[in-house]
Amino acid sequence: MYRNTKSHTTRNKKNLARLYRSLVKHGKRLQKNRYGPQSQEFPPFDIFDTMKLLDLIEHHKRVNKKLQRNDVFYSFEIYPAKTERGELNLRKTMSKLADLEPLIFNITYGAGGSKNKDSLQVCKRAQQLHGLNTMLHLNVISKTRKELKELLQQARDSGIQNILALRGDLPKEGKTVDNGLEHASDLVTFIRELHGNYFGICVAGYPESHPESKSIEEDLKYLKLKVDCGANMIISQMFFDPQTFIDFRNNCRKIGITCPIIPGILPIINYKGFKAVVEMAKVHVPKEILEKVEELKDDNIKLVDYGVKLCIDMCQKLIEKGTVGLHLYCQNRFKPINRIIYGLNLRTFRCRRPFPFRKSTIKSRNNESVRPVSWMYRPESYIYLSDKWVKYPRKFWNDGKIGRRFRKVKHEVIQNLHPWISPSRTRELNSINDVIQIFKDHLTGKISQTPWIDKSSEIILGTDNQKSMKMVNNGLLLINLLPRLNEEVSEDILVGFGGPGGYIFQKRYMEFFIAPNRVKLLVDELILSGNNTYHITNVDGSVIYTNNKKKEVIPITWGVFPGMELKQPLVMDPESFQDVWRIEAFGLWICQWQNNFKKNSKSWKIIQEIHDTWFLVSIIDNDFIHPSATTDYNAWKVLDKLFIKEKELSKTEFQKNKLHRVRQIKSLEEIGTEWYNSQFQFNLLENQKEIKKDEKNEKNEKNEKNEKNEKNEKNEDEKNENKEKNENTEKK
Repeated sequence: MYRNTKSHTTRNKKNLARLYRSLVKHGKRLQKNRYGPQSQEFPPFDIFDTMKLLDLIEHHKRVNKKLQRNDVFYSFEIYPAKTERGELNLRKTMSKLADLEPLIFNITYGAGGSKNKDSLQVCKRAQQLHGLNTMLHLNVISKTRKELKELLQQARDSGIQNILALRGDLPKEGKTVDNGLEHASDLVTFIRELHGNYFGICVAGYPESHPESKSIEEDLKYLKLKVDCGANMIISQMFFDPQTFIDFRNNCRKIGITCPIIPGILPIINYKGFKAVVEMAKVHVPKEILEKVEELKDDNIKLVDYGVKLCIDMCQKLIEKGTVGLHLYCQNRFKPINRIIYGLNLRTFRCRRPFPFRKSTIKSRNNESVRPVSWMYRPESYIYLSDKWVKYPRKFWNDGKIGRRFRKVKHEVIQNLHPWISPSRTRELNSINDVIQIFKDHLTGKISQTPWIDKSSEIILGTDNQKSMKMVNNGLLLINLLPRLNEEVSEDILVGFGGPGGYIFQKRYMEFFIAPNRVKLLVDELILSGNNTYHITNVDGSVIYTNNKKKEVIPITWGVFPGMELKQPLVMDPESFQDVWRIEAFGLWICQWQNNFKKNSKSWKIIQEIHDTWFLVSIIDNDFIHPSATTDYNAWKVLDKLFIKEKELSKTEFQKNKLHRVRQIKSLEEIGTEWYNSQFQFNLLENQKEIKKDEKNEKNEKNEKNEKNEKNEKNEDEKNENKEKNENTEKK
């Protein structure tokens, strides 16, 4: 009996469609029951489709209500740098501040009525390359309508959704632009007419009233006008008495202002800066604070300590009075802000990261959710190399893989994306031990970054600090490390992502450089372990050791969340590792390190030797369930066995005869590598010295034996003579 194939297939399609609709309904019903009003859980994270500050604040409030918490959010304000060196420092500072997970970054637009075209570029860079929420300051007093239109359109094209609308300070020359927009309220209306509700608009509030206002009542009237024109929220001017802000907020509520009002707080961390800002803003400072600042003005360390403590006390009083958010004027400094955030215990709230990496706001990358793990600590470089792709991986790395091609690696561009500005980059190198010492300094926190890692060691190491230090002590130059995770809570501050209610899993992953003569020993140990996936290559890719012959993409990090599909954000892709990351990783030795030294100098030659002869190693420990202490085949145990075997070999080699050691020294000299001067291989000079010592010892032993024999012979002769004398005397 033959069936009608066409009718059979259409009938199957209808059945599948019916089944799909029923599953969708069933899923919605389950989700509704799971996240009903009686549930203490919260729906999967839903804030990543918008960058508006007001939406983020509302979501924050809903989460607090559902989870019965009182978490306080915070935002940071920075200003563009004036010099190239300052710009490099600002990038580094922004990266550190971003790790504190502020709700948004405010980028000022120039003080004193000056024009600053770099502000928009800072916002674009922060959003597109760092994946940060930003708010652009925009003043109206020094720009034409055409300039304002262009700036707003550029901001919109760059994915910026937050504007702080200001009138701006009057220029020093007293000249203004006749554009028909005299006040911040006019600018708010102008933005709404052009772009509707696309932008979230924030305005400034003055707890002590604006310096040009006649009274507090008049100032509040104009503030209400700005809100009525379309402003969504208010950030206050700085103040130094918490009660001043509380009274200001209460007065705003009395006249019908219901939008969020965030206090702006200036930590006192620099005497000159503090005096200049207070004078310009005409802010009242309590007498006891002024006296203390004057007392400590010549001791900046004590002044910063006082400023941090004062800021923490002010914030605590504001939080006690019901403030749900804080706006900190960072002054482009990280350490004082970090102390304030941790001093207030604000880092105890849940993690807000949607992924382990920060998503770019470039429109074409909206659905990107998977990245190679090799660029974990160089995200800007990865975004640059992949910015020409038509389609980005959404769920799995191989989604839309056809037609994806990386840019050609250009070291002059890569160098500027993640500049290495640590003073250690110019430290003179006398041997490989000096290179190892720099990697040690990074692990101990003395250096905040290396060419391969733009983060501090506290962020990357986790619980593997001691083991990674042992690894570097034994000459393996670590450039990437992810710890093992098994059912870690998705709200964890350090490793969490994706929102509440989920669990995170991660295989231990490590990348490092290794000397060429140690590669075969390492490969032997990895083969014996049988549980690790490895990929080892040299600078030109001509030599490859791997047990992933089929070039399978291996998931490194994944998470499961209620009501959502599994997320797999980090993978190890052998093709991109071999074809792209290899070139960049080796190239950083030259463009970020070697270029700091004169050509053919000793330091220059050491870096060149590492670049030309060493190998790049990637190891994936596939056992993410058992801790390191309970298994003998994990990655750390493999490295331990490698170190033990090398020590055993070194002992046996030292016990060999002189001829073999001389031959070995000659062969090593022919190879001409300086690696053998390190603490982990046979030191040529030491071997030669030991041979000479052995020869001297043998000569000394021979001389001592000859001397002993001569003495013994003399003693025997004397004895014989004495005997003969005695016998003669007896005969007589």
